[in-house]
Amino acid sequence: MEKSVLQMSQIELEISNPCNEKCVHCYRHCLNTQKGFLSIEQAKSALEQAKKLGAKSVTITGGEALLNPNWKKIINIADELEFRISLFTNGTLLKEEDADFLLTVKNLKEVQFSLYALDEDIHDSITGLKGSCAKTKKAIQILHSKNIPIFVSSPTMKQNKIAVTEVMKWCDNQKINNCADIFIFGSSDYEGKNLDNRLSEDDLKDFFEITMQDNASLSYVWGNKNSECDFSKELFYSGFSNRLLVSGDGTIYPMIGFYKKIGHIDTNKLEDVFYNNELLKQARKITIDDIPECKNCSVKEYCNFCCTPHLTANNGDFYKVDKTFCDFIKFRKEMILRRDELLKHKS
Repeated sequence: MEKSVLQMSQIELEISNPCNEKCVHCYRHCLNTQKGFLSIEQAKSALEQAKKLGAKSVTITGGEALLNPNWKKIINIADELEFRISLFTNGTLLKEEDADFLLTVKNLKEVQFSLYALDEDIHDSITGLKGSCAKTKKAIQILHSKNIPIFVSSPTMKQNKIAVTEVMKWCDNQKINNCADIFIFGSSDYEGKNLDNRLSEDDLKDFFEITMQDNASLSYVWGNKNSECDFSKELFYSGFSNRLLVSGDGTIYPMIGFYKKIGHIDTNKLEDVFYNNELLKQARKITIDDIPECKNCSVKEYCNFCCTPHLTANNGDFYKVDKTFCDFIKFRKEMILRRDELLKHKS
């Protein structure tokens, strides 16, 4: 891809590598992501450089972002630079005064939480932090009461496949935007120790039946067919063409979930990394049809072409796919068609 065509649209800042939760399914398990808090100076440098490269949005996350003692100052810098700000937090450390601070952030897009269940035993068994469910729910309710835009994500696994539907109903009733993520990625150390929690096909079938209850009120979770596109031109690693990630210790990576070091904020200019790094250049040449399994796939129009599961399943190999993810997409297509047929007959 030519430099004249490339433009950064977003910057990702993992301002805290540590986290106070130890979620059983977390894909962010590798030595590269254990230590470090991004400093004010490092965050300011990253944001100013990204702004010059055209970035308009920033994701501020972790680990647990609120563990960084300077998280508010970093958000203020992003706000002053007029970035569209998304803050990811588990909410366990959020207090009333933090919510009042977020009210002052002019360019706040949303605060995103992960809530695994309304049942405290189920939620806390996933996070490994006793009392986390109550604290996360309280944080959500504090922000919601102040009309601060929020989004609730519910990674779905064996432990909470039924409980997640209650979270979805709870959010829908309060008009809180939400989603259930029903495919767990492998860990970024490539060992896949978190995959015992992933839903099996039988689990997914059970989950589908639950989403079809109450007039299919939760069946939106399965999504829809994609719009038509020219797969011979669409990049498989499209995320590598519009962003960079700066992690808590200042290391620069291609994106969240793929922790292959490509620089450091203290020693490398983002412009040089973004345009000249050989790993990024290689990824930007690969179209969807360059992947044999994708070129000949019959369910491409139902796939979101998320590269993370493929990279974590294959030690970062750009040309290998995760068969389990491909099987999931095939199953998802079946469920979408089945749902739509059932709804057609009902109407």
